[in-house]
Amino acid sequence: MGRLRGGLLALTLGAAAGCGAQVSVDQAAPPPTAVCATTYTATDVDEPIGPTTLRVEIREGPLDPAEEDRMGDLRLPLSAHDHAAALEAAARVRPALERLCGSGGFGLEAARDAVTGAGYPANDVYVQPFPAAADGTSPPGVVYSLHLGERACVTGHVRPGEVLIAVDSATRDGTCAEVTY
Repeated sequence: MGRLRGGLLALTLGAAAGCGAQVSVDQAAPPPTAVCATTYTATDVDEPIGPTTLRVEIREGPLDPAEEDRMGDLRLPLSAHDHAAALEAAARVRPALERLCGSGGFGLEAARDAVTGAGYPANDVYVQPFPAAADGTSPPGVVYSLHLGERACVTGHVRPGEVLIAVDSATRDGTCAEVTY
């Protein structure tokens, strides 16, 4: 009987020692929803105060192709409102993209359905196959972009074992397209 009481006392004290103790974030976090590593990036945007200006540069003559490409890849300023909308969209599409990655379904329709299933219209979603490697082979995966508001973009890719979600603004030509992944 003494051993039973001693065991119960030790069990009670052990349980009480953990009560009220702070649990680290790693211990408290639920397990990931898929077997994919998710990379998440966001452009930091401060709330604009007062009038803003856009610098316009007028050049004589045509630009060389490399300069024209560089200028087209520059991102437009992103308002705090559009930035917040893009962050919310990234959070909404993340579970669907992780499920897609975990299932191994890398078809264009499956990727489009993952993003539109999170509540975004198909007209704002662009999906294409993962770009071909230098040797010409196309690895499995899809590249996607979601256009929100005036200039907000959620872009990235889904590949075996990897989900990339990036929040940024549109390019000068108004698209969300990324050149390389």
